[in-house]
Amino acid sequence: MKLNKDAQELLERYLFAVKKELNDKRREDIVAEIESYIYDLLEEHYSGMAEVDEQELEVILKEMGAPRKVAAQYSPHRYLIGPRLFPLYKIVLRIMLLVVLGALTLSMVISNIVEFSGNVWKLLLEYLGTLWSGGLSVVGVITLIFAIIERTTEGKNIEEIEELQELHIDDLPELPQQEKEISRLGVSVEIILDIIGLVFFTYIQKTGGQLPYWMAPSSDMQLIPVFTPGFMQFVPFILALTGLEISRNLTLLVQVHPTSLTNWWRIAVKIADLVLLVFLMSSLPLVSLDYFQHILGSDTLVKLEPLVNTGLVIAMGLGILGSFVDILKQVVREVRNPILLT
Repeated sequence: MKLNKDAQELLERYLFAVKKELNDKRREDIVAEIESYIYDLLEEHYSGMAEVDEQELEVILKEMGAPRKVAAQYSPHRYLIGPRLFPLYKIVLRIMLLVVLGALTLSMVISNIVEFSGNVWKLLLEYLGTLWSGGLSVVGVITLIFAIIERTTEGKNIEEIEELQELHIDDLPELPQQEKEISRLGVSVEIILDIIGLVFFTYIQKTGGQLPYWMAPSSDMQLIPVFTPGFMQFVPFILALTGLEISRNLTLLVQVHPTSLTNWWRIAVKIADLVLLVFLMSSLPLVSLDYFQHILGSDTLVKLEPLVNTGLVIAMGLGILGSFVDILKQVVREVRNPILLT
């Protein structure tokens, strides 16, 4: 039996939605089995028809129910939370984790903008510990609540749960677009720039934030302190993030096409960059021009130091805003239309 173009697209969207709900390694085989079952149902309902249209296929799909309901039938047995509640449990858990972890992160950012303790490593460990305990608490509380609901409503129909089992065609995800091949030249240029940055920050880490200076072409080189200790404490983090970005771009060169791994990798690095910018803003001043007064015999440049640091704050503030919007767009794209690894 043949499906027309619209019906074929609807079937592919439905199967794609089922596939997103499956975590089993055999999900390709499971989806193929479900597709075969749908064709069997079509043969039973429309045996005399040469072609099935979208409306006729929709009848069959609504009989089967929402993709999460179909996927739940192939999921491993849940001893604590059964397949009836498990799709709703996953939705609530994801929302609560995003809300709680986002709130903890926002609280950390605001508190460190207002008052930064100066001990980066201690602050980082406290932040990771807070995220871990917060996330663990959310998982424990939500799991306990759903376990109680599972036991107290066994054999009963819950209207909200029944609605989740129903198929709503408009809720089916769009099929993922074919990822465009990367620009090898563009990625190569990014790698070169990152390597230059890696060399620069490695150099100032070794010199303690000092840069070379020559009074005259024939004079000896002097090292001038430019970067403050407030900035230098973050150099190891800058080096680590630059290394991660180089690794991601090298992976892209090998794979040619972006994957879910490289996309989420980029999101994670951008989030880390955003947090780093917040810490840098709370560690002013980042550069010092005091030594130039001794060299030039004038305090002109020293007077410009507050303006330079203010300019850095404005630039970092714009960077934080841009990064936040970019991260939000990429996360929404990956959640709505992920690249599934087979």
